[in-house]
Amino acid sequence: MDTSLWMSRDLLTVDPATPLVAAARRMAQRRVRHVLVVDPPGSTHLVGIVSSHDLYLAAESGVNPFSPLAVEDERCPVGAVMTPHPLSIPSSTSIADAARILHAKKYGCLPVVDHGELVGVLTEHDLLRAFVRMTGADQPGYEVTCVLTATDDVLGRLHELAVQHGLQLVSASMFDHDGRRFGVVHLVGPRSSAFVDGLWRSGHTILRVRATEASAPAAIPVGPPTG
Repeated sequence: MDTSLWMSRDLLTVDPATPLVAAARRMAQRRVRHVLVVDPPGSTHLVGIVSSHDLYLAAESGVNPFSPLAVEDERCPVGAVMTPHPLSIPSSTSIADAARILHAKKYGCLPVVDHGELVGVLTEHDLLRAFVRMTGADQPGYEVTCVLTATDDVLGRLHELAVQHGLQLVSASMFDHDGRRFGVVHLVGPRSSAFVDGLWRSGHTILRVRATEASAPAAIPVGPPTG
């Protein structure tokens, strides 16, 4: 799935001559942590990026007495503290590749540039939004966490149970932890106590079943039967 589907297109841009105070004010008004620097002013030619952390490091000593880059002159321009020529990605970059870059580089966002023109920005928030939507965690249904083994077709059984009870399997992911392989499956559809009971009685190692709500990040835990 391409970055173009998830990136933000409503961009906050300034030019290198913009005073730091003005840039900080605009970031606060827009409630964003990064501002993109373009030159010439009003163009789509990306020349730098400034983060809220950069602004903090450049804050006057009265605001941040430990700043190695303390700027006492309010007229100091953005160009003096920006990261020049920041790493950017094309809009055709897969969302998974973009996530790997952000994780590896410890960046908070990635400018998106196509054919030399700034077209968007992908932030950590955008990635979280994509993750929630792609997994189906924002739709009513269930999230099932289980243990996977080479001889245990738990995913196949999950799919069978889902079909029997009117649920649709929308995503399945696997990961290794502490020498074991785990699966996380999201199913969308009506609540069904019979489905949940079928999971606990399937003979597979089901660790957790959580009922999910539409557009709600939180989920309701559902425990195994006590009887």
